[in-house]
Amino acid sequence: MKRSLIVAFAFLLVACFFIGAASADDRISASQAWSKIKAGALLVDVRSADEFNSGHIEGALNIPHTEISASLKQIGENKGREIVLYCHSGRRAGLARDELIKLGYSNVFNAGAYEGLNSAR
Repeated sequence: MKRSLIVAFAFLLVACFFIGAASADDRISASQAWSKIKAGALLVDVRSADEFNSGHIEGALNIPHTEISASLKQIGENKGREIVLYCHSGRRAGLARDELIKLGYSNVFNAGAYEGLNSAR
């Protein structure tokens, strides 16, 4: 029983670490995101194609977060260009942001949820 509790606690710690990796702490506000978009930042919707097709922000590229690494041609070679990401809640945008930063992109921003960003226009 004691060992099961220790294993469960360790699992909980690991899960919290991964959930925290894409926390709200790495997000920018909708108004900050729109300032960047209006100034020419690349806007990327990292939701699935079905989610994108059900509604998206005009001008956004659709690159599902699981395909970020394989879609660098669409993102471009300029690793200093500002990139604004959004998804349904901000979690997948955070994961995509982390991946792009690992790949050397330096100005990548998680704008959080589509609904919040869309309603702040």
